[in-house]
Amino acid sequence: MKLKKIEISNFRNISQLEYTAAPGLNVLIGDNAQGKTNILEAIFVLATGSSFRTNNDRLMVQHDKNKFNLKGVHSIEDRVISTEIDYNLNRGKQIKINSKKANQNNQNRLRVVVFTPDDLYLVKGSPSRRRNYIDYILKEVSNEYRLLADNYYRILKKRNELLKKSPVSESTYKLLSELFIEYSAKIITARITFINLLDSLAAKNFSQLNQDAGIIKIKYALSFPLKDDKVNYQTLTENLIKWLEENKENEIRRKTSMVGPHLDDINIYLNNKPARLFASQGQQRNIAVSLKLSEVQAFKELSDYYPVFLLDEVLAEFDDQRKRSLLKQISSSEYQSFLTSVFNDMINSFEGKISIVKNGEIKRNT
Repeated sequence: MKLKKIEISNFRNISQLEYTAAPGLNVLIGDNAQGKTNILEAIFVLATGSSFRTNNDRLMVQHDKNKFNLKGVHSIEDRVISTEIDYNLNRGKQIKINSKKANQNNQNRLRVVVFTPDDLYLVKGSPSRRRNYIDYILKEVSNEYRLLADNYYRILKKRNELLKKSPVSESTYKLLSELFIEYSAKIITARITFINLLDSLAAKNFSQLNQDAGIIKIKYALSFPLKDDKVNYQTLTENLIKWLEENKENEIRRKTSMVGPHLDDINIYLNNKPARLFASQGQQRNIAVSLKLSEVQAFKELSDYYPVFLLDEVLAEFDDQRKRSLLKQISSSEYQSFLTSVFNDMINSFEGKISIVKNGEIKRNT
């Protein structure tokens, strides 16, 4: 999948911008607050319908304007697809794909993976950040998983509402718990399969970036005990049934579901030690970048094509050796990437399109 062109109007500090992308590495260079990240954000919004920086669409509208508009053209295999997103402060957001009204889950939409400075907290941040990390990519490659997750959280909400009531209806409790167990086991099974793939990819990427800096291992961490080492849909179901039976009164007393995919985590190890506790800040940063590279590659494994990779200011946190390693990898890869950076002479050594961004405009392309 490649983004061929994007047109941006009244978005953040960008009044009007048209950018034709190279099929490989695209570098957006400039000082801080010039609009580099805004271009990446516009690409992300074009792909997903939402921002990675805010939940409020109004904040993306340029000052003194009442709407923004994004248009893009991307290709996948031999198909060319156009997308338009028009957001108006009064009417809200409208998405069109190939000139027809669509939603943000349309199968023909642009697919992206984004790395931002906030992703440095993948290792040491909250479990919810790591859950969102694996759920995002699974939803991108599988409509079945997206539906599973949506149904699970609907059931979870209903179950928690029931647990807050007194007395708890036994028949409703039984029905909701059966559905809760079914969806939990399916989601966990899909996540574990994905983690096994991610583990092998991340180990290789970490080694390439860091040159003998250690070995990383990624494991899925359940929120409930498993009685044996076999992990599959059946054993997950059996153990969930047992746990809920044994802890029913405790859940009623606490008025909430105390286990499930919404409480699971990913454990990341560096040299067999928990990375969030024993890895240095630099090592945690390198692990986070390795995870994002692996996310792109896992997407290809699961869907037979690469997404577009967006990297915001990743070089700022790296030493020269790691900058070269990362630039070498993304500039020679099959996927398309967009990288923002302040001025850096090293970038000129790698093949790619370099654009200077100033005051929300592209000043020069090389």
